[in-house]
Amino acid sequence: MLNVIIQKKKYDSKTVLENIDFDIVEKGIYGFVGKNGQGKTTLFKCILGLNVFDGKIEFNNEKLVLKNIAWCPTEPDLYEDLTAYEFYDFYQELTNCKRQTTNLLFDVPEDKLLKSFSTGMKKKTYLNAIFQNNHQIYILDEPFNGLDLESNYVLMNFLKEKSKDSIVLISSHILEILYANCKSIFVIKDRNIKKFEKDNFNEIEEVIFTIMP
Repeated sequence: MLNVIIQKKKYDSKTVLENIDFDIVEKGIYGFVGKNGQGKTTLFKCILGLNVFDGKIEFNNEKLVLKNIAWCPTEPDLYEDLTAYEFYDFYQELTNCKRQTTNLLFDVPEDKLLKSFSTGMKKKTYLNAIFQNNHQIYILDEPFNGLDLESNYVLMNFLKEKSKDSIVLISSHILEILYANCKSIFVIKDRNIKKFEKDNFNEIEEVIFTIMP
């Protein structure tokens, strides 16, 4: 079980998240949505332990350890003077993990430097790197950005397989993908969060776009 309690997260004098308290008790895919600037990335970084905040994050009643999580930011940072395969090795060293699979999700050029890659190819390379190992939790911030239609299809099917054994958290502006694949969706708005189950996904857009009085 993943337990998230964020009593308050501030940047200087601005409170971004407040009174966040939710559990994820089952394996599966869970969506996170909200307008830009509402705190989706901040929430993920709190879960990862990359942000300082008031509260706690636990997995199976223990402190969550970063190296046990697969994390893909919206715009991954890569060392662009490496080739893709050199980056895969570097990522293993960086995370102190032993490669569990050599089957790559996406085909990318083996011998070209990352600096020559398009945005989409860089995203594929980073996803290949984090998927070299099996994790209990996957957190992906706008993973479909920069990918073509076929790559999005491949990625979503892969995540559905992973979600049989793991918790997968995805933020995305593509609501249709989340509606079709998520057990639950969390809407982040006005510093707080609200959970929606499949039978009330139809309420999500109204909540996101309605201005509170």
